[in-house]
Amino acid sequence: MDRTTAERIAKRFISLPLEQRRQILDKMIETGQSFRLLPIVSIRHEIGRLPLSYAQQRLLFLWQLEPDNSFYNVPMAVRLHGRLDEQALHRALTLLVQRHESLRTRFVSADGEFHQEILEDSSVALEIVSVAGQDETSLKARIRDEFAQPFDLLNGPMLRVKLLRLSDTDQVLTLCLHHIVSDGWSGELMVKEFVQLYEGLLEERTVELPELPIQYADYAIWQRAWLEAGEGERQLAYWKAQLGEEQPVLELPLIVSGRPAPVIVARSSRSRSPKGWPWSCEYWPARGPHAVHAGSGGSSRGAVTLQRSVGHPYRCAQRRS
Repeated sequence: MDRTTAERIAKRFISLPLEQRRQILDKMIETGQSFRLLPIVSIRHEIGRLPLSYAQQRLLFLWQLEPDNSFYNVPMAVRLHGRLDEQALHRALTLLVQRHESLRTRFVSADGEFHQEILEDSSVALEIVSVAGQDETSLKARIRDEFAQPFDLLNGPMLRVKLLRLSDTDQVLTLCLHHIVSDGWSGELMVKEFVQLYEGLLEERTVELPELPIQYADYAIWQRAWLEAGEGERQLAYWKAQLGEEQPVLELPLIVSGRPAPVIVARSSRSRSPKGWPWSCEYWPARGPHAVHAGSGGSSRGAVTLQRSVGHPYRCAQRRS
């Protein structure tokens, strides 16, 4: 099947009523065909309300429970040496937000459901603060405080940028995003493209970045159309069969330093806290006959086109021991 035909089929599938999508997906499964082979297509402009991806829905739910929590902030800080062209810096950031729609997205509730709203305005509020004379300890504390500020997912913005100026030739650029519109992959991509755009502006040349055939909202639409048509039920049945019906709660002693103990799922053997956790903890062996289930997450960027987009394509897998 050529790509043009595959894209036409994918668009047609997404546009169909739910019952018809279920029938088509059932036939594909019966004949050994995989929906994953169909490409993620650009269809967001043909949809009235842009749905949330399942990862976004989960994070928005958690944010509603604790709107002042900064746990899902994605921080980045870059030390810049040499004279900085602030106008070019601001323009490069604006072009980056213009390129990636997820960076100018907010979340709106209507008729009891949340959906994405992509804003037309791609301007970035760049705050420049003089921190001349501050020592490194004070500077790091200030950056930590900046990254600890919560986001308002209903009103935005989802990106905060601040330039801390120590001198004319020494600055720190901080960028903080909410995980609902970004991930680790997105951070690396943003830094790479920002550098290209900034250098191009300084040299007064046009930067030709790779074309973005889709945006993250297209992925959310594709994911919903697929899972709601029966794939979600199939996967749920698979995991129920793998994990079993009994899901006991384990009483594990937990040593935590630096903050209150979080609610977690632990492994059955002693281990250190996962990389990136903001606290230090240790798990001790579980006692009893029960199996232990552990969840692990990661980026879901199998499609090449999705690898160029800023967003939060996420999957979670369960393990049983």
